Amino acid sequence: MDGMLLQTVEGLSDSPFVTTPGETWELLQAEKEELARDLLAEGPLRRDSVPVNEIEASEDFSQIIEWRHRGQMEARLRAVNDAQDRLLDGGYGFCLECREPIGHKRLVADPAASLCLPCQRSIEEESIH
Repeated sequence: MDGMLLQTVEGLSDSPFVTTPGETWELLQAEKEELARDLLAEGPLRRDSVPVNEIEASEDFSQIIEWRHRGQMEARLRAVNDAQDRLLDGGYGFCLECREPIGHKRLVADPAASLCLPCQRSIEEESIH
């Protein structure tokens, strides 16, 4: 099935790819596999511990950091999956907000980027206020 998907992805030519579509797919796939391995290696995290004293409160703080890290990895995995979906449907390389092409340098820095820099800045400013 992977070969069929790669052939489909390589057939797309209207998107502003950083590299060839097949190379972009492989880059995203490698990151996805690494994220999945890291998430599985961490194992399940539990939220049922309630700190009883200061030592446990310190351990609880570590658990909060672990949850935040895990949440960031899960969000990145979703972003990579979404980028692969855009590769397949022809929307890769175009901003999800304004539909303008995402800059080449931005896609080199983050192949899973879904927003152009102006739209990303606008969204970040809105979340601050």
